[in-house]
Parts: sequence; C-alpha cells; structure tokens
Amino acid sequence: MRGNDKARVTDFLTLILQQSINGIYLGCLYVIVALGLTLIYGVMNQINFAHADFVTVGAFVAFFAATRFLTKMLGLSDTTGYLLSIFLGLGAGALLGLMVNALVFAPLRNRGDELRPLIATIGVSVLLENGQLALFGPIPFQFDSPFAQQTIRFGKIFFSQQSLLVVIVAALAIGALYVFMKFTYLGKALRAVSQDRETAGLMGINETFLIGLTIVIASALAGMAGALLGPVIVLTPFAGVSLIVKAFAIVIIGGFGNMEGTIVAGILVGLIEAFTVQYLGSGLIDLVVFSLLLIMLVVRPTGLIAERREENV
Repeated sequence: MRGNDKARVTDFLTLILQQSINGIYLGCLYVIVALGLTLIYGVMNQINFAHADFVTVGAFVAFFAATRFLTKMLGLSDTTGYLLSIFLGLGAGALLGLMVNALVFAPLRNRGDELRPLIATIGVSVLLENGQLALFGPIPFQFDSPFAQQTIRFGKIFFSQQSLLVVIVAALAIGALYVFMKFTYLGKALRAVSQDRETAGLMGINETFLIGLTIVIASALAGMAGALLGPVIVLTPFAGVSLIVKAFAIVIIGGFGNMEGTIVAGILVGLIEAFTVQYLGSGLIDLVVFSLLLIMLVVRPTGLIAERREENV
C-alpha cells in the first residue's frame, strides 16, 4: 500500500472514531432524558408529557446556581459551581416531581380513569412553560460551562471536557439506577408493582408510595439532564420541547418501558446523528432518525428489546 493510500485509510479511520465519540456523547445526553420517561412508563404504564419541562426547570436552576449564586455570591470557582449546579438541578427536579405528584397526579390516580392523569401532564407542561416564560422572558440565556472551553486531544481525535463529563455522569446515573432497581428492597418492590400492582399490594407493598418514588426519581433524572444540557442548547422556557420528541422516539425504538432498550436506542440514535451530520448534513438529522422510528414501528413494533413486563424496569 502506497503512502497516500495509507494516509487516506488513516484519515478515514480517524474520522470514524471521531464521529463515534461524538455519537456516544449525544447518545448519553438522550439517554439521560429518556430514562425518566421509560421509568414512569415501565412502572405506571403512563406517559408524562411534562417531562420536557422538568428538564427545562433543571437547566434554569443549574444556570442561576452556577452563574449567580454559587460563583458570585459564595465565591466558588466556575468549575466547582457548575459541578454543584448539576446536583442542584437533580434536587430541583426531584422536588418538582414530589410537588406535582402530590398536587396533581396522586389525586387523579385513583379516579379509575387513565385518561385524566395523561391530560394532567399536558396541563402541567403548559403551566410550567408559561410560568418560566413569565419569570425569565423569551430572550435566550447563554449558559457557559467551564468544561466546554477545555479540549482533550489524542492525536487527531479531540473532544471537550463537557462531553467527557456528560458520558461519566450518564454512566454513573445508569449504574446507580441499575443497582437500585436490581439489588435494593425498594427497587425490587418497584419491579413487583410494574409487573402486577394488585398482587404487589396483597404482598404488603405500598403502591402509592412507590409510584410517587418513581415520579421523583424520573423527575430528578430530568433535572440532572437539564443541568448537563443547559450549556449545549439555547436556554429558553421551551428548550426541553425540542429534545423530548427525540426522547420519545428513543423510548419507542428501544421498547416502551425497557431500560436496556432505551440505553441501546439512545446510543444508536446518537451515532446515527453524528454520522448523518458528517455525510448528509445536519438538515437531514430528523429525517433519518424518524425514518428509523417508522421502520422500527413496521418491522419490530415491540422495539429493539421486546417488552417483558416483569423486566421492564
């Protein structure tokens, strides 16, 4: 093989590796957003249309915490302030989930009508969007992360520290959720409720508490996702809406209510997006992703990993 041919092969392999890294980063962002949707559906067999706005709330909490309170008022460094803001976004999401469940979802859950809680999530979404619009206005905020300004290089391969942080946090969140669901009493109880609520109740499991816990965990994941997404997206009261459509697509592709399927589908969509940008252009991203969604609905409507109620979560 001549020198020019070797150089072309090397450049091609470098490009493949670079786009794969970009795709994994994007996939981890999507997985963090989609996991909350999957968790709620797996346990409650319901869809939370307000999930996108929980993401936005987490992003705004992290933004004001990192740029105003932690750095300017407490004098912390930008790096420390941003890292702490991720935990504050997680906490804000959990608190919001607790409040919304107590005030909206729980009172409607025992009415015997599955449509009312679904409509309530739409109402909560509209309320949160317009509430944030009234508080923050329509002008976008610029959320600068200190990690986004630092680049890590390995030869011709490079990525930002923000990308690495997203992958690490996503891996830790997935690992913690897996351990919780598989090895703790509450996690096993949640799996029992998702499999058969009536039987779980007869065994002494508090269904009401566990459903509330599910919403809190899913909302906490959404808040944390917002803190990680804030520096990546244009931060407005409607920032989460554009992401939630793709998150729904990932949940469907992976298999409704299936955590493993959601993780695989999220990484797959991230990789598809990265290579679509490289070879077809950014304008065709949604076309390619939702074409995949339609193909999956026709060829394999159960998703990449077939739904098994006893193993949904």
